[in-house]
Amino acid sequence: MGVSNAEAMGYEFISHAFAIYEEEVCDSKAQLMAISLIIATFEKTTNFCEENHEPLRSQCFRASSKLLKKPDQCRAVSLCAHLYWSGKNKEEGGNQLQNSTKVLECLKKAVRISNQCMEPTVQVQLFIELLNKYVYFLGNGCEEVSESVLSQLVGKIKEDLPGLESGDITRQIVNHFGTTLGFLEHHHELLF
Repeated sequence: MGVSNAEAMGYEFISHAFAIYEEEVCDSKAQLMAISLIIATFEKTTNFCEENHEPLRSQCFRASSKLLKKPDQCRAVSLCAHLYWSGKNKEEGGNQLQNSTKVLECLKKAVRISNQCMEPTVQVQLFIELLNKYVYFLGNGCEEVSESVLSQLVGKIKEDLPGLESGDITRQIVNHFGTTLGFLEHHHELLF
């Protein structure tokens, strides 16, 4: 099989994966798992030129944005940020794309989606998950992720935490948040 044929076959493979996803996967949990697998698989490919890579990234983003449940949308859209950071195409010579602007767009969209969640516990949990995504990209040199962006999200979480009902889930959320803040302090010397 020739190199040019490999790209066409890879594109067909991802396109068929999307067709199966759209036509056959109906359960919301299965949809999140399927789109997550498509995104993760596509992120690891290196044989696409930008002309083919960009439409597939956009298709991942659109499919993520259309998931039925807001928490699933949020998680899938935040996964798309990795396509713009660690995704690779031929034009980059196998190097990561590292498009800070697109990464931030995905993460901001995920924050907007999480703001639409009606359940306060789920909303705060999503904010903390997104904070961890922001921390990941900060640690990997994403220039668009600044201390002020992190500060806004930390402030929102601190504002919403006291309103959560007491219970095991809330304790887990508080512990997760504390661990994230500890990591920021220890590894990035950021105090919030």
